[in-house]
Amino acid sequence: MDTVKTLLNTLKRKHLIDDVNKAQNSVLTEHVTLKMPTDLFIRDAITGLGTILKEDLENHYYITSIRTGTLGNVLSYAIIMRTDNSAEITVYAREGLIKRGLAKKAMDRIVGVLR
Repeated sequence: MDTVKTLLNTLKRKHLIDDVNKAQNSVLTEHVTLKMPTDLFIRDAITGLGTILKEDLENHYYITSIRTGTLGNVLSYAIIMRTDNSAEITVYAREGLIKRGLAKKAMDRIVGVLR
């Protein structure tokens, strides 16, 4: 299952993005080894970061929003898909005129709680 397509198609269905192809330029993906390889651990870890928008326990993934930016006023969106003892994390953040690396900041926060 492709995490980038899954995340962007979900965001399009929720009317959070307009064009999937354009949004692919603002996506960051990383593989991490999990501290505890369970869906419950992932759910508990990301609950403190933001709001869970979708969970699919059959395919072992969560889509969540994460507050980023200096004042926490910008939402980034992430999908965490578990496979065995690792996870693939894909983050989307819409950058404004000034590029601030919001996807990287959100990725760092997620990786920090999952490792």
